[in-house]
Amino acid sequence: MRNLLIIWLFIVMYPLSAKNLQKPHQVIFLQADQDNADSAVLQIQHVFGEKSVESPDLYPQNHLGHEHIRMVEDKETGTAFSFIIHRDLDGDRDKKWSSGKERQRNEIKGYHGSPGPMRGKRMETQHIKWNLKIDKSFQVTKQFCHFFQLKAVGSKNIDKPILTLSGVNNKGDPQLQLQWWSVQDSGKVFLTDWESSKDQWLQCACIVHYSKNGFITFSVRSVDGKINQQKELRNLETWRDGFEFVRPKWGIYRSLAKEKDKLNPQDQIWLNNFSIHKF
Repeated sequence: MRNLLIIWLFIVMYPLSAKNLQKPHQVIFLQADQDNADSAVLQIQHVFGEKSVESPDLYPQNHLGHEHIRMVEDKETGTAFSFIIHRDLDGDRDKKWSSGKERQRNEIKGYHGSPGPMRGKRMETQHIKWNLKIDKSFQVTKQFCHFFQLKAVGSKNIDKPILTLSGVNNKGDPQLQLQWWSVQDSGKVFLTDWESSKDQWLQCACIVHYSKNGFITFSVRSVDGKINQQKELRNLETWRDGFEFVRPKWGIYRSLAKEKDKLNPQDQIWLNNFSIHKF
């Protein structure tokens, strides 16, 4: 019986074993620095790459003349990146969505030109950490509102993300949840009620192994310890045919369809202390 237990533990823990995680190729850190003369956008671009920012003020025909990502003083972290979105003014990059599919985003991301750790590939394991704070007045609806995504770049099977951290009103129950997709299936995992998730720093971490039979370990913890969740998604299709690489995305990406009038004219989140590496 003892031997069977040892074998089972080896199978379950092997992807996270010291053998696999002891030598990261490279580690990327991003932290807001108020003493740096560069703007918030430039600080992000210097670390994640020139085309890593998808903010409304960077696109013609969108909401120009307003700084949607800025640095602000925070009593707990010192300085943080503030992400602001305007319900009636901001769009989705340079796209025009048809009626019933309207959406908007203010995001940062990995892409082809980002450093290697931000581009997860088949049979690699990526470890992503960051801090998130959601404004206490932030409203969600039954439509999607993502604060984090694992999204692929490639030739096919890339429309759906692999994973999102999302705020959603689920049958009258507003909550913070994980949402996951494979080619044939999808699911939702409750993390905490919506009111508890707001107005405090959440320490988020995502470990993902990319394969046809991969896994994701996601944790979210509040500074006061009242929220302390870790979710394991095993036997998950984290790599699909047609993928070139998978990259993280952070910010606000949400639907304006059907229930736009339930959203605030302006909403805000804060992000900071990014760390990304892969093995």
